[in-house]
Formats: sequence, C-alpha cells, structure tokens
Amino acid sequence: MSLVAAETFAGRTWVARPNHSLSVAGRKLLFVITAAVSSLIAVAFSFFGAWPVIPFAGLELAFLWWALRRSELTADDFERITLESGQLTIESRRGALVARHEFQPYWARLQCVKPPGQHSHRLLIRSHGKEVEVGSLLTEEQKMALARELEQTLGAV
Repeated sequence: MSLVAAETFAGRTWVARPNHSLSVAGRKLLFVITAAVSSLIAVAFSFFGAWPVIPFAGLELAFLWWALRRSELTADDFERITLESGQLTIESRRGALVARHEFQPYWARLQCVKPPGQHSHRLLIRSHGKEVEVGSLLTEEQKMALARELEQTLGAV
C-alpha cells in the first residue's frame, strides 16, 4: 500500500492507495496467455480421451476472469485525509462506494484500537458521537506512522 503526505497552502493531506502490480493491458495479456495455454492443454488431454478436463479448464478461466475483474473494479480505491485550519475531511472510495466525512479538528480525537484476536490496529477518528476508520488500506507500520503524524497535527490545530 502507498501512503503519500503532502503540504498544501491551507494544511496537510494524506492519500492512501492500494498497490496494483498489473495495468489494464497487463491484466488482459495475462488472461489471454493463460486462456491460450489452458485451452491448449485441455484440448490435448481431450484428444487422448480425457475430455472432462475441458469443463475444469473453463471453470479455471472463469475464476481467473472474476479475480482480474475484481482487481480492475478496485483499482481506483483511495483514502484521502485533508486537515486544514478549520476542517478535517476524510474521503474514501471502495469500489463504487464513495464516502465523505467532515469534522472540526479541535474536537476530533484519534484512537488507536487493537481488537482482541486481531493482529492489526484500527485507527478511528471520533467526534460528537461520529466515528470513521482511517488507514484501512495501509500496512501496520504505515498505520502507526499515520497515527503519529495525525496526533501531532491534530494537536497543533
């Protein structure tokens, strides 16, 4: 996962995005090559009388297509935290779901919670009965770095 922090004229911004190792063209090429090899193997086995290989090859390709499609749908996911002098804004996108939350920085509090039985922490920003999780796209080390920066910056506002 990538976390980029930037200073702006009005404040500070953090943007988290998941890493994607394949581009759209790379995903298509992977599918075409895998489909060609799998089909060639299935046809060769069916030629020797093992025709039940063909439906399994089709199922394998269907699962691969689903996984690559899912990867493509989440390629634009992000989480943006913007802290300006009078406003803390948290914007996130997960697939088709886009959310935006606004807080007053003076009242906003950051909590680092480790649920029992889990290995990673959750970062929660709370204010006036409203809570939003931040850093869900980040690794544990990145979450702790973000928590330190947010605590310092929220305290300075």
